[in-house]
Amino acid sequence: MATNDFLPFAVGGSANVLSQSAYAALAALTNGYQSGVANSAQINKTFRQSSIMAAVLAQFISDQTGANSVDDGTTATLLANLKLAVRAFKTVKRTLFTASGTYTPSAGLLYAEVEVLGGGGGGATGSSSNAAGGGAAGGYCKAIFSASALGASQTVTVGAGGAAGSAPGNGGSGGGQSSFGTLIVCAGGAGGSLTASTTTIGQPSGGGSVTTAPAGSIWSNGAFGRYGFGSASVQVGGDGAASIYGSGANGAGTGAGSTGSGYGGGGGGSHASTGGVGRPGLVVVTEYCSQ
Repeated sequence: MATNDFLPFAVGGSANVLSQSAYAALAALTNGYQSGVANSAQINKTFRQSSIMAAVLAQFISDQTGANSVDDGTTATLLANLKLAVRAFKTVKRTLFTASGTYTPSAGLLYAEVEVLGGGGGGATGSSSNAAGGGAAGGYCKAIFSASALGASQTVTVGAGGAAGSAPGNGGSGGGQSSFGTLIVCAGGAGGSLTASTTTIGQPSGGGSVTTAPAGSIWSNGAFGRYGFGSASVQVGGDGAASIYGSGANGAGTGAGSTGSGYGGGGGGSHASTGGVGRPGLVVVTEYCSQ
């Protein structure tokens, strides 16, 4: 957290300062203090008014830029950071990472909004003795970071979609974990599960958890996949769960389970054929820059 060296003066409850009404009527406001013995209450009031505004302004600089407001007797750095703090952003740049890579901040970055979504789980592949559930959605998190918090670069990992059950009577594989450095980590959704028999209702597959979320972020664990179910003569696979950026896939009875659209959703289960694969995750970086 950025530090602020500029501290307010005479702010205690019993501080020796002139009242506001007396200060407003003070002749020295026009002509300044004259030679002679100083009135401490008057001087302290002047110091307090100027020091409080200096402290507030310096804190604004630190909050907006993430830089320390240092009292080292110079003005150049403080002035540069003040200009950066009050300058409205001029450009907005959005980058979608659909594959793993490296994020490097753009020139003039003020702050960035980062979204991370884990991969969706694959649908189960049922058998003559099992009903097949759909895959769960990946976990999701959105947070805002200052330029200083992002540093020179961040490693981006985009979780793959989970594979469908490899053979009849096999559950789906879980989706891959997505992350933005160590700042945000979101697990992928679990693969679709199998019921104990074709006529029982199984436990749905669990949504991906958000294992690392910064303070003040918005986050949600992924939605659960739908379980497969049926009767003695008819069975159907469960639907895959939808994510914030992708629809869940439809389950199937005799046909193959489908693959959802977008990102992070679960694949559909299939009773008599192969389940659908989960959708890969996503990392989105929206930059607000001064140039």
